[in-house]
Amino acid sequence: MSSQLQEEPETATKDSPNTSTEINSQATSERPSAVSTPDPDLLEAGDLGRSKLPRGMHPKLRYCKTYWWPYRTFVKQRWIGRQILEVITTEFRDRSMEYYKHALDSGVTKVNGVIAKPDLILRNGDRIDNTVHRHEPPVTNDPILVLHINREKGFVVISKPGSVPVHTTGRYFKHTVLEMMESDYGIKCYSVNRLDRLTSGLMILALSGKAASNLAKEFVEGKVKKEYVARVKGKFPEEEITVDQPLLTVDRQMGLVIVTPEGKDAVTVFKRISYDAERDQSVVRCESRLIISAAHQIRVHLQYLGHPIANDPLYSTSEIWGSGLGRGGVDLTPSAQGTSRAAALQARVGTATPQSSDINREMDNIDLTSPILLSEQARKIIIRLRQQRDAAEDWIKWKEVVFTAKQAQDALEAEAESSTETPAADHPRLKGRSQLHTGPPPIPLDSTPSPLKPPAYLPPGFCTECFVPLPPDPDPETLFIYLHALRYTTEELGTWETPLPRWASETWDGDWRGWQEGIEIPDVLTKDKEEQAAKAQAEAGAEEGQQGEQS
Repeated sequence: MSSQLQEEPETATKDSPNTSTEINSQATSERPSAVSTPDPDLLEAGDLGRSKLPRGMHPKLRYCKTYWWPYRTFVKQRWIGRQILEVITTEFRDRSMEYYKHALDSGVTKVNGVIAKPDLILRNGDRIDNTVHRHEPPVTNDPILVLHINREKGFVVISKPGSVPVHTTGRYFKHTVLEMMESDYGIKCYSVNRLDRLTSGLMILALSGKAASNLAKEFVEGKVKKEYVARVKGKFPEEEITVDQPLLTVDRQMGLVIVTPEGKDAVTVFKRISYDAERDQSVVRCESRLIISAAHQIRVHLQYLGHPIANDPLYSTSEIWGSGLGRGGVDLTPSAQGTSRAAALQARVGTATPQSSDINREMDNIDLTSPILLSEQARKIIIRLRQQRDAAEDWIKWKEVVFTAKQAQDALEAEAESSTETPAADHPRLKGRSQLHTGPPPIPLDSTPSPLKPPAYLPPGFCTECFVPLPPDPDPETLFIYLHALRYTTEELGTWETPLPRWASETWDGDWRGWQEGIEIPDVLTKDKEEQAAKAQAEAGAEEGQQGEQS
């Protein structure tokens, strides 16, 4: 079943040294056993052709071993009254409709502990459980850089690599900032602020839940000044430019945001840093001027000016946006074919899946997910974005292998569920809800052997545990965008910043990894470990002294 069934920027103390040099590389830190990092010598610096490398062996990618994962989520308001197959095939679209229907027919999904068939109508409060064999996408093999650790105030300042989400979301769990901080460096963290997965840069992480609540106040209250740097297409004007266009998310699947009067207020100030005539690209400083930034604010405001981020897969391709690349925003005249979200939702209630094949799904839920009536141009942009993603992920290949998943569900539930939870078979569909909603949170089941019976024929390139097709390695340069959280200023914690990324240098050599030349990178983690060891030794000595006095 779809991994998306699961529920899916910062600063130095005033007496701290200059943080532009207070950065540690951690490039040689020991990796956990669940992570594979290929030998960089396998590929020359200029040879990035994916076809020349075996899958799983790209030296610029970080890989994660596959694992079984029990999912649990609750019915969202927009799912109420709709059939489960119809919800899954239109809301998620990770795999083909045939795959989802077969999985449901096989009993892989349960609602309130009862096997759910494709025509089951979802109701308010329903809990959905299913187990999948997770194949986390690889991320770039750039380490998380620790800028500063303050144990007394309970926070850590880091620079997040692009391509890595902050916390568990969609297909990502082990490849997240919070998990990687713990697995790579042994530091348990809590998020205080967030950055988009594709965006790199400064973040503040708390060392406890209590510290997270305290540290987050300034972000929630809009007291943090946030400055970013971006590499954009074209020659950006020299003068400072302010954009105050409101923004609204109109497609959740693609995360598409457009400029529209119905959107959230957003103000961004831009100033060109340099211009790269050879590439016809500019490096621009960006500053959000409102209390809370809107989703994709900098990306969409840059596109509105006709200078989208140079490698932004969502907002900077002519195949999607045309030769103007979205300059001036999209047409807002509602399409004659469109319907309101309320009408689209009402049309779904109690109905079966209306599609006859996968390829007809492009238009199916556009009105369902948009809070406003969309123009024909906006609808076509969403369709092209979805088709582009589907072509890249080749989800139609799921038709090639049909397998029975019920055994996996039954075997894994016994390991993942607490014995204190009442057996699902004893519960009518909508009774015992308070008991069913308790129990342990989902955890990865790394050592679980595959309980699935393999098909009679397994084509090359398919997983030998769950028998699904394995996608080729992505090009590392498509996993992040040239947008970096450069500097945050707060009242409580002062100002923190990172040096400029290599791609933001005025004389860029084309290598996007690392920082601008001449940056000193001290080892913050080693210093912290030494301080912690010295503190522990002093505490042990004090305890021995107290015991000696008592004796």
